[in-house]
Amino acid sequence: MDDFYREIILEHYKHPANRGSIPDATISHEEDNPLCGDRIRIDLLVKAEVVQDVKFSGQGCAISQASADMLTEEIKGKTLDEVRKLDKQFILIRVCN
Repeated sequence: MDDFYREIILEHYKHPANRGSIPDATISHEEDNPLCGDRIRIDLLVKAEVVQDVKFSGQGCAISQASADMLTEEIKGKTLDEVRKLDKQFILIRVCN
């Protein structure tokens, strides 16, 4: 793995901007990977169809936790329709660039 990407992943892992929870979340979703034990929960606060706030919690490897943090940064401020249009390929491109 390139040093540049390693630094980005470690920065998001060690200092996540959006780790936490939203007690009055409009939408909450949790996924886990039984093969490796990663677990991620994402809470969204949505007003007028726009993601006002987003937090994640969970446990797992540095890559899963850093990716969750990067995803929260990407969807904050977007409409629900824009969030629904995100696909795996787009997310991988954003996380890796």
